[in-house]
Amino acid sequence: MLYNATTGPMVRECQRHLAQWTLQPIAALMAEEATAKLGQPVTVDVMQPLQAYDAGGRARAAAGVVQALSQAKEAGVDASLALELVGWDSS
Repeated sequence: MLYNATTGPMVRECQRHLAQWTLQPIAALMAEEATAKLGQPVTVDVMQPLQAYDAGGRARAAAGVVQALSQAKEAGVDASLALELVGWDSS
């Protein structure tokens, strides 16, 4: 992560691994202890905030899908069949 040529996606992936494999298990232990002491269910989730980093990538992917479907329609390709071929529900 400290290498000068490291890219944003690499940093995000490192953050995701840290959260998933180190911080979330600790958070689960903390939640278990808090639940026992407070008598109410407690959850601590460190993964949810990381999803904000993925919003831009998801938006670009969605735009690409919409553009591809538009081009398919212009070319006369059955979009429902195309979505079915890649395992996506077209409904």
